[in-house]
Parts: sequence; structure tokens; C-alpha cells
Amino acid sequence: MMEQASVVRASVVVAVAVLLEAVLGPYLTFGYISPKFALIGMVFAVSPLRDLQAVLLGFFGGILLDSLGSGLFGVGALSGLAAATLAFRVGAVQRRGTERVLLAQVVAVSVVIYDLLGWMARSLAGLESPPFAEYAVAGILPDALLNAVLAYFVGGWLLKVVNTKKTAWESR
Repeated sequence: MMEQASVVRASVVVAVAVLLEAVLGPYLTFGYISPKFALIGMVFAVSPLRDLQAVLLGFFGGILLDSLGSGLFGVGALSGLAAATLAFRVGAVQRRGTERVLLAQVVAVSVVIYDLLGWMARSLAGLESPPFAEYAVAGILPDALLNAVLAYFVGGWLLKVVNTKKTAWESR
């Protein structure tokens, strides 16, 4: 039996994760730290997909995050694109039993990219932003750690949702 990724299921997972972040994210924020449900959903949903499908789903998931979120427009799209690119490259490795650990690391890197892009966008737009050293120590690193732990615990379930099993007669 082979496992096949469902693009429709992956799209639903990304949409639900973005909605979850848009609705619950503001209530779960502590300082600079908050769970990034959208990035976790994107990484685990696009990892079994092919490259073009993964990149498009990550980009449009980021656009959805930008449109529903309160941040600067474009940060979510670039972060979703980066997260999807990293996730499908790691998903191409196909090591059984280590997917959750590898994808949790991808989530941590994606959160760092998201936080850095958000900080740079606020600084370049002339908006108030914290000093970089303070933001890196009190925001970026704990945020990446929190989301990596969340991704590790939720990741196995998300991979089961996206992957479908082919029967013997379907694979011929």
C-alpha cells in the first residue's frame, strides 16, 4: 500500500489552521510569543505534496493569513512561501519515523523567518518596533521553541489527516 497526499485535504488543513490563528491567535499572545497555527498547518499539510502544489498552497495560505490577520500585508505570504518550500524539500527525504522531528524543526525555522520578516517590515514601514536584540532574545527564540514543541505534538495527527492510503487496485 502506498500513501498519497490529498491536495484537497491539505488545503482544508491550511484554511482551518489560518482561521484558528486569526480567531484564537490574539487571545493566546503573551508578549512577543504566540502559537503560529497557520505555519504549523502549512508545514505539515504541504510536506507530502509535490513541489508546485506545496509552494502554491503555502503562498495562498499566507495570503489568507495576511487578509485575516492584523499584521502588514505580505509578511504572511512570504512566510508561507518559505515554510512551504522548506517543508516539501524536507518531505522529499521520506524517512519513516522522523517526519515529526524534521517538520518540527522546519516549523521552528519558519517561525524565525516569519518573526524576522515582521520585524523588518515594521521597521521599514516606519512603525514602532522593539530593538532587535531584545526582540531576538525575548521574542524570536522562545516563539520558535514554543511552536516547534506544538508542532511535534500535533504533527503526527496532521500527517495522518493529509495522507491517504491507496488500495492495491488503485495503485495499478
